[in-house]
Amino acid sequence: MAHAQLLVFLVPMAFFLKLATPVDGAMAMPGCPDKCGDVAIPYPFGIGENCSAINLNSYFNLMCNGTFHPPRPQIREPEAHIEVTGISLERGEMRVLSPVNHICFTSNTTSTKSSGVGYDLSKTPFLPSPSRNRFTVIGCNTLGLITGYRGASGQYVTGCYSYCEGINSTSDGAPCAGMGCCEASIPANLTAFAVTFDLNHSKVWTFNPCFYSVVSEVGWYNFKKQDLVGHLGFIKDRAQNGVPIVADWAIRNGSCPEKGEKEPSSYACVSANSYCTAVINSPGYLCNCSEGYGGNPYLSDGCQGSAITQIYLNFVTY
Repeated sequence: MAHAQLLVFLVPMAFFLKLATPVDGAMAMPGCPDKCGDVAIPYPFGIGENCSAINLNSYFNLMCNGTFHPPRPQIREPEAHIEVTGISLERGEMRVLSPVNHICFTSNTTSTKSSGVGYDLSKTPFLPSPSRNRFTVIGCNTLGLITGYRGASGQYVTGCYSYCEGINSTSDGAPCAGMGCCEASIPANLTAFAVTFDLNHSKVWTFNPCFYSVVSEVGWYNFKKQDLVGHLGFIKDRAQNGVPIVADWAIRNGSCPEKGEKEPSSYACVSANSYCTAVINSPGYLCNCSEGYGGNPYLSDGCQGSAITQIYLNFVTY
């Protein structure tokens, strides 16, 4: 009887997997600070002489306020102290803290404290993000208006009305749909804006002495009845340092060159392996590193390649 022989073959098979790990490159100009306190400051922004792209816009030069611990970066604006809490190169965003517009009353006819907030952004690289911010009014029997200019499109006005008869007619966590607070969207390319009030406070000032309006980041504000109570209660409890706004920034004095067109001398995408992309909140453009590269496209050789790691996997088949 014939016996079948089982032959066992050991066949080693080696496979390897390539993992791409981005190499972090320099984000600030050589010899310049890359942080102020806990906030990273990537070029074209910078702190100090020859550390920012002031040839593109003087507002890229930030100041680092050392009177705070830790220090806080601020936009260099003589008439306002706008704190910067974050900068994104890839998304072209800057998060800042803005003062709260408000007015307070001690009687039916006497206002004790008011503060107006307005910005002229026409000479800056910043525009408020229309998708990341909302205009919000907090108070009873209050019409809040935001007026401004949309570049060459001309004047712009929008607003909303907030109503309530008393504290108990409002609810914590309620949407800002007109009871205690209201909100409205803002447009793109808002180069200048200011917020104002039209009040009917005669019946509400005793329990709601202060009225507020802000442009703030979507999702930041949720209504609380306590915001209506007390002298500057909302600011003291929730907005002492200001409210967060997301600003779109870009290289505003130019556009992406057409294919085959010579790059202008002021072109900001100076790194190899970088590309230009037009911004939605126009005018202007941003720079990004090409796929497979990371770093800062605004610096010479700022976009660095990826480190390739090979992992060998050995399989044995029978």
